[in-house]
Amino acid sequence: MFATKGLTAAGLTGSHGTFTVQDCYPHHSSSSRSSSRSHDFDCDGAFRSDDGKANDGRASLNGVDTDYRSGTRLPVQAHDGSTLLSFLASRYTLAGRGEVTKNFVIAFSVLLALPFLLFGRLTGFGEKGGTVRQMRETWRATAGTRTRTIVLGTAAAALFGMVVVSPALGFLLAG
Repeated sequence: MFATKGLTAAGLTGSHGTFTVQDCYPHHSSSSRSSSRSHDFDCDGAFRSDDGKANDGRASLNGVDTDYRSGTRLPVQAHDGSTLLSFLASRYTLAGRGEVTKNFVIAFSVLLALPFLLFGRLTGFGEKGGTVRQMRETWRATAGTRTRTIVLGTAAAALFGMVVVSPALGFLLAG
């Protein structure tokens, strides 16, 4: 989903336009159990495509990281029927280099779970459960094996994607 949002933020999918903010309010997640203030905001407003063919007076942006003032105009991409994005997020994505980079960083960070899954699968550790001590012992037992190479290589690839590939994609795609 975040890779798709990154491509949309770069303008490679969807329709480019302007979102004019009417109101922003703190994002409330139904999965959040804590009462701490959210650092994300949902904004209501109006969308107008650059070509003038699409107007939406009841547009919304979900999960933006700034509490924009009423009247602020933001560059956005309309998803134009992307079922995945419309189902999981608002119909609009902020456009620009920072948004492209942020979405690809999130996409690569999700891949950081893969080394842990591979470790469990390749060693059988996940099937048996165990303590942190047993996990360390299992990890030590993989020294010099292909299992360790695969797990560390996968982690390195995900980190490389976060630190190097994501900013490069932001620069190249939204430049």
